Amino acid sequence: MKDSLLTDRRSLKEAAIVAMLFPCVYIGMDLIGWGNHMFSWWQALLVAPVVGFFYWLFLSGFRRFANEDVTPS
Repeated sequence: MKDSLLTDRRSLKEAAIVAMLFPCVYIGMDLIGWGNHMFSWWQALLVAPVVGFFYWLFLSGFRRFANEDVTPS
């Protein structure tokens, strides 16, 4: 089962959603006063694609083995 990571369209869509939600949640939490003030708003926008990329990388890597039987025989 030699699949490339780019064929996993579901995790690509989820990674795009995570990349869009990260700055929204971070800035929203900062606006209501629950933020930790670790990043400014522009740093959160720069980090969002990196977070989405790592989410996609790990999720698609694990999803390749989802159909394999890992129970001991």
